[in-house]
Amino acid sequence: MVTLADIHPQFSTAVEVAKAELDAYAKVTNDNRRKTLQLPDAVKADLKERFQVTWFDDVDQSTEKEEILKGVLGAGEFSLFVAKPGTGKSVLVGDIGCHIAAGREWHGRKVKQGLVVFFAAERKKLTERRVAAWRKTHEVSGIPFVVVGGKLDLTSGAIDAKLLAATIKSLEEKSGHKCVLIVLDTVTRTFGPGDQNQSKDMQRYVASVDELTRATLAHVAAIHHSGWEGDRGKGAIDLDGAIDASFGVTVNGSGPSKVFTLACTGQNDGEEGAVTSFRLESVELGTDNEGNVTTAPVVVQANAIPCKTDGSNLKGNAAKALESLRVAIDADGESPPAGSPGFPEGVLAVTRDAWRNRFFADALAKEPKAAEDTLGKRFRRAVAELTEGNKAGSSGQWFWLDSRTSADMSGH
Repeated sequence: MVTLADIHPQFSTAVEVAKAELDAYAKVTNDNRRKTLQLPDAVKADLKERFQVTWFDDVDQSTEKEEILKGVLGAGEFSLFVAKPGTGKSVLVGDIGCHIAAGREWHGRKVKQGLVVFFAAERKKLTERRVAAWRKTHEVSGIPFVVVGGKLDLTSGAIDAKLLAATIKSLEEKSGHKCVLIVLDTVTRTFGPGDQNQSKDMQRYVASVDELTRATLAHVAAIHHSGWEGDRGKGAIDLDGAIDASFGVTVNGSGPSKVFTLACTGQNDGEEGAVTSFRLESVELGTDNEGNVTTAPVVVQANAIPCKTDGSNLKGNAAKALESLRVAIDADGESPPAGSPGFPEGVLAVTRDAWRNRFFADALAKEPKAAEDTLGKRFRRAVAELTEGNKAGSSGQWFWLDSRTSADMSGH
């Protein structure tokens, strides 16, 4: 083998020095194995946290979903509160956060108490006045609720998400409570220099929220503005696909009689439909140097909506799936052979695939961008609800309308 030293003798000394350095690096250790390159500890930590692996037998067998607000907010999830300006969405989410921090039921729903971090990227002082009004109204103190302000850029990279997560860790130590809810008010003001209408930038925003969730295991609730036309949040559709639940606020009436309604407009693992109705009442906090009264609004429940129904009035995906079943039966219903076990006499039935295809087609007609996985989850939950509630009958892969349901639907 010809070496560089053979061709150019003047390089022989340099070659020998380089060989000696390589030999020293790869010298035999006490266990007679050669040393290999070692990753820095920080890199090791990042790799360890990058993937979460769960073996088949280790999958959580609990059937109960962990929630921080019963029937509304799941632990460690990502939700979006979308509405037009002036609909009280920030006041409402702040009210939810204060109840969770205080461990108090919210509009008849149980909460999981913990630290709540409200990141007020816009109007921090206004947010603080609203919290002060809540404190005065409910006569509590010392609850683990924190208002955080400052610049937050969630599209230029994960740095700000990591910094906020580190801040939250220190707040957990000071409060003695684990963080269960992070509020981002608003998407626009925490977006950074990115363009909300660009898919690549919205994906970066979602990645930063994912980083926050992984680091804290808290629910992240982002407050977002809808356009003046329609009720979906502004920007690329990627945000809609990333959330676990979306909520909207509508307004009826005007002046003192104005009533706001919070509704779940989409959820991967729960019910959709109206959640609660509320009014905003003004609370006096004091006077300024000129004698003007300072006020801030608080949420007061109005025309409470029951958390659960008796099953007689379906809503959300269950109602949509029931209508899809009716349409599928009208179009492709088959009569089982006479005497077939498990089928009521004279019933028309369709296969699960036929029902599923009809449900998907109906849903995509209204939500063209809806992901197949999301629709599949909705369909499976709806089927379970309808069959358990005796709204639909089943035998194997065949489904039909319960006789009582058929009578009710034919009467409309």
